[in-house]
Amino acid sequence: MKLLLFLIGLPVRFIIALVRFTLFGWIGWMGLILVSIRFIGVIHWPWWLVALPLEYGVIYCLYMTIDGALYRAGLKEMGGYARSTTFENREAEEVFKLSQIGKDAYIAEKQAELAPKIDAMIAEARERQENKEKRNE
Repeated sequence: MKLLLFLIGLPVRFIIALVRFTLFGWIGWMGLILVSIRFIGVIHWPWWLVALPLEYGVIYCLYMTIDGALYRAGLKEMGGYARSTTFENREAEEVFKLSQIGKDAYIAEKQAELAPKIDAMIAEARERQENKEKRNE
């Protein structure tokens, strides 16, 4: 069942990616504009050249769909760009917690969590300072 849903989801993901690429990206809009002005007759370029931005979109979305499927199947590691533009799991959990409990409660919880650590760091720094003063005497 899981495999079936995985395979059904691939064309759906591809179509969603292609629509988003075409309607929300400048390359997609450039392709739509070029095709429409070629259709109207303003320019007389070959159709393959006019549709090149849209062809690029199909190839790009197909590649990204396959790449994402391989990642979800566990056959590929996350790429560098995806890694740099994604929240780490811990950060995403913290953002979710903040949205659920509110700013004031989140700050109070973090202060209670971090206060012992901060006190320990201050005590350690004072101890190092005292040891440094004793060595200098």
